[in-house]
Amino acid sequence: MNIKFCLKRIVLTITAPVLFMGCSVKQEMTENELSGTIIVWQSTPQRYSTEYLTSLYREAFAEFIGRFKKLYPQVNIIIEFQEDEQLVEKLEQESEKGLGPDLIYTESTNIIPLAKAKALIPLPQDSFDLFEFRFEALDQFSYQKEIYGIPLSLDTQVLCYNKNKVKKLPETLSELINQARAGYSVGIVSNFIDTFWGAKIFGGELVDAQGWVILDQGWGWVRWMEWLKNAKNQPNFILNEDDVVLQKAFIEEQLAYYVCWSTQIPFLRKSLGADKFGITMLPGQENQQAASPLIADGFLFSSASSNTQTQIALRFAQFLANTQQQTELAARLRSFIPANREAIIDPRLFPIQGILQRQSQIAEAFTLDQAEKIDAISKYGQDFYKRVMAGEISPEQAASQLTQTVNNQFQEQK
Repeated sequence: MNIKFCLKRIVLTITAPVLFMGCSVKQEMTENELSGTIIVWQSTPQRYSTEYLTSLYREAFAEFIGRFKKLYPQVNIIIEFQEDEQLVEKLEQESEKGLGPDLIYTESTNIIPLAKAKALIPLPQDSFDLFEFRFEALDQFSYQKEIYGIPLSLDTQVLCYNKNKVKKLPETLSELINQARAGYSVGIVSNFIDTFWGAKIFGGELVDAQGWVILDQGWGWVRWMEWLKNAKNQPNFILNEDDVVLQKAFIEEQLAYYVCWSTQIPFLRKSLGADKFGITMLPGQENQQAASPLIADGFLFSSASSNTQTQIALRFAQFLANTQQQTELAARLRSFIPANREAIIDPRLFPIQGILQRQSQIAEAFTLDQAEKIDAISKYGQDFYKRVMAGEISPEQAASQLTQTVNNQFQEQK
């Protein structure tokens, strides 16, 4: 799995008629003129996708399509669900034949291969108002100075726990370790990406402002790796590479705590029981907060779409991205972190959504333009991570060699 990523803040105003690459929308259609059929491909997030999560998305989309059709009765929207891992290849193949959907709901990192295959239409900077969106969400839909879609939701990590087992929530890493020693079992997926949330606690940064890897500066990641190695040797502290095993253990109440992704929440809540399931912020240390990755999902626009279909697709995407619909989606799906900055969830009524919102505000995001470098860091980082945890190499050596390896690779490509 890849980490996904934040641009410098873009200030965009979009109000003029839409001019797409290779296709010109000459005039906005009025509500009465909006008429036709569009096909929407939807892939549920690949991260921990389950049949239950897919069914939730199906039901939610069906309801909101019904609402949209009441506003535009001459519009027909057909949803086709796709396997996330097959989406890019299938869309590339359809695009070559001039076929495919009009709108695609997927992770933002699928933009890069699809844009290179010219399967997408970029949105120009004068097409509609994006000020209502969170900057870190918009940033993940911007690639090589083009905006390729409309963000809808965000995903990040939190600490899930069993309310029947936990009496006092840990706010720091030290408290988490002490609770593990006292018998409260803790499960963490053990790999470079899923554990990187703790590096920030010790001041660790992945890249600098110029995009160069700086894991060997400040030694924040080194200290975090030392902490993980120590935690691994504590009773009831379980680091396991297989997330399926940990998820099952949490559902079967063998774990009191489990570091999960927000995408997993609906399934975990249903499986464990709503009365037992809870989430809290990831623990920090000494006024330093954990920063988990922040991943954006949303709508992309197909180059196979006609002028009229693009208009409908754009209107439907804007409808689901508005404040009212975003707020209701968050309340309905529970794992949904709105990309719309005005979609505020009352934490007193929706405590899970309140925690997700807070955690997402301090999460770590990276630019989509840096995606290839982040992929390389993930690839090499996983190898060094395993070697550190196995005791074959010190965290200091790993940080230095990983930094040098990735920076040298991209220096040569300049």
